[in-house]
Amino acid sequence: MKDLRYLASKYKFLEYSYLALKDRFASKGEFTSFFNAIINNDQKNLFLKTASFYLFLVKRGDWLVDVPGSNKKIDYLTDTYKYIALFSLIESLNNLDFMDFFAYLIRRKSNVKFPIQNKAELNQHYKNYKKAFGSIQQSMRFFQSLSRQRKAMLIQKLKVKNTEPSIENLSKYLYDLRSKFVHEAELIVNMSGRTIVSRKSICKLSITNLMQFFEEGLVEHFKAETT
Repeated sequence: MKDLRYLASKYKFLEYSYLALKDRFASKGEFTSFFNAIINNDQKNLFLKTASFYLFLVKRGDWLVDVPGSNKKIDYLTDTYKYIALFSLIESLNNLDFMDFFAYLIRRKSNVKFPIQNKAELNQHYKNYKKAFGSIQQSMRFFQSLSRQRKAMLIQKLKVKNTEPSIENLSKYLYDLRSKFVHEAELIVNMSGRTIVSRKSICKLSITNLMQFFEEGLVEHFKAETT
């Protein structure tokens, strides 16, 4: 039986979703019409879940600490929390079920001929696997869906040294920041909106900018699922 718990409580989660995304619509009526036009219940449920989680985790959510001698809210901690939440929500939009590399190699659809002859051939299969199932691909597709105006803002506010200023390269860099925290516990300290110069980049982005990107990209993602 499918888990459609958010759709089952549609009116509550529709209100949360509107609070999360109302800046993207001219009126509540337009928002409701957009939701009703989403074709199937699975996608409606996913929309309600994603938009509501965004409201609670990011738009109206902060990371608060209870440590003697510390401020309750520390900007770079709450920025890190919001940043990781945003990329987790982007990844959750991927319609593909997870598949590990071994399963990819042995499935018939991959058309891999055994024995694999050499390291170069294996590496090519791995590149094909990452292109189809890698989490970074969802991030790249998400940023590619943004309007020309948002893409221009991203290129203007983020310069990665020795890298062509393309949406593909910049979205990879942003995803790498996410991975640095997930795998190495490096905090997100360059999303303050001020100009931050590091060894790898010159960043003028803020978490608010990323929230704008997310809201627009989320609407675009589900617009493709409407009638």
